Amino acid sequence: MNAILNSVYIADAYFRLSREDNASAGGIPSGGGIASVGGKDKAESDSIVNQRALVQEFLKAHPDIQLYKEKVDDGFSGVSFERPAFKEMLEDIKTGRVNCVIVKDLSRFGRDYIEAGRYIEKIFPYLGVRFIAINDNIDTASGISGAEEMLIPFKNLINDAYCRDISIKIRSHLDIKRKNGQYIGSFAPYGYKKSPDDKNKLVVDEKAASVVRQIFKWKMGGMSGERIAEKLNELGIPTPMEYKHENGEHFHSGFRRKAVLKWQAYTVNYILQNEIYTGALLQGKTSSPNYKVKKRTRKEEKDWIRCEDSHEAIISKEDFLAVKEAFGVDTRVAPKEQSLYLFSGIVKCGFCGGNMTRKTVPAGGKKYVYLVCVENKNKNGCSNNKGISQQAFEKVVLKVVNLHIEKIFELSRMTQLVEGIPYNGYLSGKMQTAVTDKEMEIQGRQQLSIEAYQDYKAGVLTKEEYMELKAAFKEEINMLEHEIEVLQEEIQKTAESSKDKMQWAEQFIRYRGFEELSRELLLKLVEEIRVFDKDRIEVLFKFRSEYEELCKYRAQCGREKKDDAADILAGQTAKG
Repeated sequence: MNAILNSVYIADAYFRLSREDNASAGGIPSGGGIASVGGKDKAESDSIVNQRALVQEFLKAHPDIQLYKEKVDDGFSGVSFERPAFKEMLEDIKTGRVNCVIVKDLSRFGRDYIEAGRYIEKIFPYLGVRFIAINDNIDTASGISGAEEMLIPFKNLINDAYCRDISIKIRSHLDIKRKNGQYIGSFAPYGYKKSPDDKNKLVVDEKAASVVRQIFKWKMGGMSGERIAEKLNELGIPTPMEYKHENGEHFHSGFRRKAVLKWQAYTVNYILQNEIYTGALLQGKTSSPNYKVKKRTRKEEKDWIRCEDSHEAIISKEDFLAVKEAFGVDTRVAPKEQSLYLFSGIVKCGFCGGNMTRKTVPAGGKKYVYLVCVENKNKNGCSNNKGISQQAFEKVVLKVVNLHIEKIFELSRMTQLVEGIPYNGYLSGKMQTAVTDKEMEIQGRQQLSIEAYQDYKAGVLTKEEYMELKAAFKEEINMLEHEIEVLQEEIQKTAESSKDKMQWAEQFIRYRGFEELSRELLLKLVEEIRVFDKDRIEVLFKFRSEYEELCKYRAQCGREKKDDAADILAGQTAKG
């Protein structure tokens, strides 16, 4: 199509509204803007309607301009010129379909003053394109005066500065929300949905949450990410993306959508490593250098914004940590197996620290399975050349774990650790004794200060000597009072954290009386198993320091009871 017909200009009307403009007009949205071309994908913003009305009125007064098409970028920032409708307009210009561009004002055209100036002052004149910014009184067909030549760059600079200012405000506003534990993502993570009462609050989506729980359970049972994905596909469980579409969410990712979406190992592993399922909110993981650079870089973990217990947990912190450790110890799943070997990554050689592996030995028409050191098997010089029967090994470990759990149960029952009262009382008592000792020291310093005053009055000390001693005693008293405050805060914290103090024991006690080892149990309770030979197997349990502290407490209680009995006996002897 010829752009000029009988001196009539053929024009594209360009309309734009960004998220930043929405923010400045009526609050800052927490989610991403929705982009549309030609206003067809969503109900248009009021500002777009107003821009269209202004252009239509302008065209009525200018019959020398005919409208070819409207180009709409609704939800796109003016900082970048990488906008779909803007590109379509440029294509119309390049192919000769149009030779005129109409916008409401310069800010709608773009807010990067360098790029905007390049188009208006160089590219459009070179291509013979008439540019009209209605509210700014700019029409290149009428010629640009010297004053206007100065005004256009200045206005573009103002628009650029405005965009920078809005960007700073939005970043600051979103950081405040993150620090307050408010969720600012456009879409809720799989397993959650946004609260109907508060879009910045996550609530459990029970249907999807049940799938998340099952994924964690399978992982703790020894299944790999690949096997879990296969299992989900076999059961016909919709993928997270399909689930969002089924629930009416217009969610799109950067991946090309296939006809039938399937669960993949990376999706499963992403869920297993996402701490959001424990109730923790980790946001602000990425950032961009400034408002003009869209590429985002990952920040160091110490700079992330973390809020604990910001929403209801789907997975307990203990289960999450067990799975996290599973990623560190899991090895390859055998091709014909559905899950990892029970002790995979946990059993180590007591001599060299290498992994123990299974070796099958046929004898008498039967197959016997032994555990042998990988390093010895590979002939790398480990001295542990004796294998141990897998069957005998499992019996020993089962017995040792059961005995340890029973010991913790007995200690807990005797000290009423489950209620937290005596044990925390024991810890608090030790600190309270320290407080009493420091209070006595304060009284001693006060008495010395009084005696120094009496010596000064009696002429034993000069005024300077007395003032120096008085200041020294006061400084020591202040230091002791500060130490008492710290101890009292610790006593308070100990009382308030009684539940935390007993959680480790409860993890063991819940498995009391089990008759068969499981991958989940080993991941939660056992740190490592060291095999030296069939007569020496060491099981290193988790929470060893807490266990040792509990044993010390019981020993302390036993000594106190023995001392009480001795005092009673001594008293009875004296009476006799």
